[in-house]
Amino acid sequence: MIGVVAALAVPTVLGFLLVSVLLRDETNAGLLERLCLSYPLGAGVITVQMFLLGLMRMPLTLWVSAVPPLLEIAGLSFLMRKRRISLGSRLSFGLLSELLDSNVTWLRKSALIALLTLVAAKICSIFIEAYLRPIFAWDSFANWSAGAKAFYYSHSLLLDTGPGDFFGRGLLNRNANYPPYNPLMQVWMSLWIGKFDEVLVKFWSPLYLLSMAVYFYLFMAREASRVMSLGMLVLFLSSPLLSVHSIEVYSDVPLSVYILFSLIAFFKAMKGKSAYWTAVGLFAGEALFAKDEAPFFVIPLLIATFLFYWQNRLRGDVSGKSMFALCAGLLLAAPWFAFKFTHGLGFGADYVTFEFTFRPEMIEKVFLLLLSFQNFNVFFFFSPLLLIMNWRPPREFLFLFFPVACYAIFFLLVYSLTTFFSGSLMFNTAVFRNTLTYYPSTCLLTFLLIANLISEYWASTKSLFPNI
Repeated sequence: MIGVVAALAVPTVLGFLLVSVLLRDETNAGLLERLCLSYPLGAGVITVQMFLLGLMRMPLTLWVSAVPPLLEIAGLSFLMRKRRISLGSRLSFGLLSELLDSNVTWLRKSALIALLTLVAAKICSIFIEAYLRPIFAWDSFANWSAGAKAFYYSHSLLLDTGPGDFFGRGLLNRNANYPPYNPLMQVWMSLWIGKFDEVLVKFWSPLYLLSMAVYFYLFMAREASRVMSLGMLVLFLSSPLLSVHSIEVYSDVPLSVYILFSLIAFFKAMKGKSAYWTAVGLFAGEALFAKDEAPFFVIPLLIATFLFYWQNRLRGDVSGKSMFALCAGLLLAAPWFAFKFTHGLGFGADYVTFEFTFRPEMIEKVFLLLLSFQNFNVFFFFSPLLLIMNWRPPREFLFLFFPVACYAIFFLLVYSLTTFFSGSLMFNTAVFRNTLTYYPSTCLLTFLLIANLISEYWASTKSLFPNI
């Protein structure tokens, strides 16, 4: 387990130092919040660097792969010491303080304890199951782990062939145009473990869920009460599919984390915290390197950010420097797309056929699946109702809603306009897995709608009864 701890610690430390430099002027970004951002950010940076090393035909050994992030950690530590950049405010114990506060009612304390117990039990069970079970899903093994094994034992990306057989496609029958982020994460784990352990090699996956769950709670707790935030978190974690994917080596959970974090960073940037513009670009860039479907979220996100900039440019709320910072963060995905396009790898699985036809009944099937509560909770049912109730939602909400809605509509179009997804593939599986990637973002939007309704209710109450 020492190798596992080291494999998880290096990207966490690298990501933490990067976050501390990026958010050096954001005094409200607490230590725990920065830690939640650290591992997903650091893991994305390390895998991109391993990809570049593979392109340069450097052997993917532990020494070669670990030296760049370790040097970056040393350099960032020196920079922070020289410029006296703080690692963040002290760790906040707001939830614990409320539990120990004698002025808080026993009923509220009981609710907090019960909800916190449910959250802890759920996350702990996922870590335990990930430790007990090897890789067991066929798609997880065929598309990701088989390639990771080949990379690990060959110490390369298997690029000494024609483009059609890159990344071991001819050897393993995997999709060569999928981003190599997932297998490289498994290679990174294996290098530190010393072998390809099919149990420990996937231990990075539940850490993504932990980072997302805690960060999502911290965001909600700043905008609403802790009871409501923990209640929303319990509902969010109750998704069976989210649990299954968090103990496997699929790419859906990491993509969902990067999408959620880029949206929250965008929300904070719109609130005037300019340091988060770079974070928007970095997490969007890591999403592009995580899964092939990410451009259909990132492109609408960029449209939303530039619309926000265009509307606020005259007032000086957003500068061109902020947009430059966002685009600079996106450059993290540039090596992959430069390689992808120069070698004609294309998009989508190799077996997908694009025979277009219009089958509107597939849209109805999608809605029935999402409203069946099989793999998700009530968010997809209540979010449209809440949107109608918020007949004038906040402007920030609309900018966040646009990329998520475009991303969801993209999948609806794929299901209804192609014969492959409507007839040749396991349709239910495709719908649920693709939906999982924007499920956390839907939960975020639902929370913002509820918080806005509560805020408007209290504002109207105070105006009607000013003495209350």
